[in-house]
Amino acid sequence: MSSIRNDKMTSETQDRRIETQYEINAPVADVWRALTDAEWLTNWFPLEARITPGTNGIPGVGGSIWMAWGGHGSETEIDIWEENKHLRLIRSVPADPELKGTMSPLEVAQDFYLEAQGGSTVLRLVHAGFSTDASWDWEYNATTRGWKFELGGLKHYLEKHNGVKRIVVQASLILAGISYEVAWSALFGAAGLLSGGSIEGLRQGDHFDFTTSAGQTFRGRAQIINPPQDFTGTLENFNDARLRVAIDKSCDMPGEQSVTLFISTYDLPQEKREALQQGLEAVLESMASAVPASS
Repeated sequence: MSSIRNDKMTSETQDRRIETQYEINAPVADVWRALTDAEWLTNWFPLEARITPGTNGIPGVGGSIWMAWGGHGSETEIDIWEENKHLRLIRSVPADPELKGTMSPLEVAQDFYLEAQGGSTVLRLVHAGFSTDASWDWEYNATTRGWKFELGGLKHYLEKHNGVKRIVVQASLILAGISYEVAWSALFGAAGLLSGGSIEGLRQGDHFDFTTSAGQTFRGRAQIINPPQDFTGTLENFNDARLRVAIDKSCDMPGEQSVTLFISTYDLPQEKREALQQGLEAVLESMASAVPASS
């Protein structure tokens, strides 16, 4: 199938797409490297990455990029490789007999366009090929939300920690039979992240200062506020680390909800990372105990 490769969509495919643009205060070569170098990819995007060379033995067309997050990996084929200008990755989705009114199999394409503006780079993403069938709604919506966090993370990495290795601290919890709203209320309550302080009325760019039920203080700037599923902000008191709070469907237990606390740290001493880890786990344990049993 070549509908995505040729930038043409049939009426059967009725593709949905995500289009977004970021200005990053970094040279084009650095943005390109962050998209195409396995080590730099793990400094802002996946937890693991691997680049498979193309037919000529060097990274490029015919090769692939594999990325994984805690055991959940995926591989995309490199379809266009115009260094410092245009990268296209293709993910093939097998035919699914349950999909109605769509062409299947599908090819979902990620196009990254880079343009220099002075010493900065304008990065434009077009992620196309999502079916309009209702069975694709969750993937489309989750991917839209995910790119807001991930591309914000790319900007944060290159502008604040360019070339510095990222070490992730995270904790997650499955809450069976709990709605997003109930989980959010418990997480952003006294037994969760807000033992002291508040995010009430907080907007993008606003400063926050709150203390968790584990006694840790988080101070920084809000970046994404999307209740009852997403909160992202910088952590100025942890060397400009970046916090993500996500409430979503569990990938490991279908039908259940997961709560994930995820912090990207840079040049943070090991003892502080270990304390953060323990604190996140304690917050989720305390938060779980506060969820009403009838929820």
